[in-house]
Amino acid sequence: MSKKFLRMLFLVRTILKENGKLTVEEILDKVEKQFSAYNDIQKLRMDEYSVSTFNKDKKAIRDEWKIDLECDSKGRYNININFESAFQNDLMNSAIFLSSLNADMLLPRFVLPETRKNTGLEYFHTISEAIENHFEITFSYFDYISELEKQKTVQPYFLKQKDFKWYVLATEGGSQIPFKSYALERIREIEIGKKFRPKKIDFEEPYKNAIGMFTNETAERIVLQYDHRDGHYLKANPIHHSQKMILEDDKTITFEIFAKPNEDLQMELMKRSWSVKIIEPTSLREKMLEIWKEVLERNKV
Repeated sequence: MSKKFLRMLFLVRTILKENGKLTVEEILDKVEKQFSAYNDIQKLRMDEYSVSTFNKDKKAIRDEWKIDLECDSKGRYNININFESAFQNDLMNSAIFLSSLNADMLLPRFVLPETRKNTGLEYFHTISEAIENHFEITFSYFDYISELEKQKTVQPYFLKQKDFKWYVLATEGGSQIPFKSYALERIREIEIGKKFRPKKIDFEEPYKNAIGMFTNETAERIVLQYDHRDGHYLKANPIHHSQKMILEDDKTITFEIFAKPNEDLQMELMKRSWSVKIIEPTSLREKMLEIWKEVLERNKV
């Protein structure tokens, strides 16, 4: 973890904890006290949090996280927590959660942590630094199909998370694909390479109508019907930001989404196989029927 990232996290956390009540002087003092837990770690040690550093961090939070630290007429700071961006929501949820922790970031006794661990964190810091400083990375990458390791040299741009897994979004020389995603837990023996000049690549649009990591297929209207138990669950936990409830009767709840019917969506549908009925499109229903037929065949006694 870099000192800059930790400062930014502490800054958001400090303001959120007493939203709209702290002046810049009070914020600086509280952030400095939180850093005291890291006095024995040289690269994270911070003896003074200056106003100039605060202003740089405030700008970085706005530019990189798209979050404004707003100052009112009385000089007190607050953060608007009503966001439409999924990334901002994830970030703010994490910051809000961290605001309940002790200064040393230990979990409170009333929190039971998730036992399933995020995978691929071994190289997270190395890849983060390579992205920030525009360095290529070279690594061995395990192919699940061939069961062989392949050597890759890529230009990394972003880190993305899905279901406790982390991926690096990167370009690869000679590839016709704008960018690829590489799962961190499949990476071995990583090395930092030469510096590269970043290109302007749209990473957001391909994921706009996608669920998960796959960006293939063309987005279309998908209509799904569930029983009341699963329907109420999906009301509270939508499978996609475009999800809308279009019908509810005494037995079923029907939703509409506009998304790419790719592998990640298919996996979402399989999670609730006991309840789901695919109304539209016919092509997705037929594809899922083939999958379910194969499952039945494999599990015959």
